[in-house]
Amino acid sequence: GGGGGGGGGGELVVGGEQLTGELLAGWRRRNPGVAVVNEYGPTEATVGCVAFRVEPGAVVAGGVVPVGVPVPGARVFVLDDRLGLVPAGVAGELYVAGWGVARGYAGRAGLTGERFVACPFGPAGSRMYRTGDRVRWRGDGQLVFVGRADDQVKVRGFRVEPGEVEAVLAGCAGVGRVVVVAREDVPGDVRLTAYVVPAAEAGGGEDLAGVVREFAAGRLPEFMVPVVVVVEALPVTGSGKVDRAALPAPGAAGAGVARGRAPASAAEELLCGVFAEVLGVEPVGAEDDFFDLGGHSLLATRLISRIRVVLGAEVDPGMLFDAPTPAGLAARLAGAGEEKRPRPPLRPRPR
Repeated sequence: GGGGGGGGGGELVVGGEQLTGELLAGWRRRNPGVAVVNEYGPTEATVGCVAFRVEPGAVVAGGVVPVGVPVPGARVFVLDDRLGLVPAGVAGELYVAGWGVARGYAGRAGLTGERFVACPFGPAGSRMYRTGDRVRWRGDGQLVFVGRADDQVKVRGFRVEPGEVEAVLAGCAGVGRVVVVAREDVPGDVRLTAYVVPAAEAGGGEDLAGVVREFAAGRLPEFMVPVVVVVEALPVTGSGKVDRAALPAPGAAGAGVARGRAPASAAEELLCGVFAEVLGVEPVGAEDDFFDLGGHSLLATRLISRIRVVLGAEVDPGMLFDAPTPAGLAARLAGAGEEKRPRPPLRPRPR
């Protein structure tokens, strides 16, 4: 997001990263007379082939800004794995045809044949470029970028597009920027993690993680709800793009995950240790929520098993969902112990 002052005319063309309505709104407040063009296009299609133009004074909704419609001379197709056209609202891979498509890669015949393919929607001999980007048509005919095809991940057996999760979270109030990645900090346990930069007007981000997670839980299936980490800024590479490899692990120093109070009893301390072991997060406070720290139904089964071994106590799934913190579980287990404690036998009273 550029910063210059001046409210005169002109045009700002942006590209290379997803643009959100919140980021755009901040720039337009400082530059009210400038038209903004959100442009998309790979080098192989002579760069700009799709564009979304925002005139001064036009209202742009929050969340991900569309990349728009094809520029003159370009044709685009959103296709499935069998090169069939997909309907509006369904994500597919973007192919570009038209006068701007390159002839291929110099000296790379194999790669050229893989990426530049015959176009079944044009005249004989025409070709189209396979971008590797996943997009979807909006109902109003605008294209929305979803993510890279090679960024798809499997989370608990489901194929997930991190870009789709980003698009949902970008619409949450208080979110300035968001990046979603799949992490495997615990071997065999792939989980989505959302890194959120608070919007300028959002103030402190202490409770933003909970707000964002609740927002996601109301709009996404359970396996797509990410761990939320609030950060002051996203690390970038030398070219200005987000450096995903440098994003901190959830729970790492400075990662922005809020921590509750220290354990106040032996049971709370043991439960905090079990939570940390199962979740792969250090440290865990007595009032930290299992699900806010990345827990899910499969990890809940593992947690219950570890509690049985470490504390010798039985916890049913319903108890964990009702009291998902070490403090809450400790209180529940103490109450259950009181209920199960045998009462002393009644002795006959003398007259």
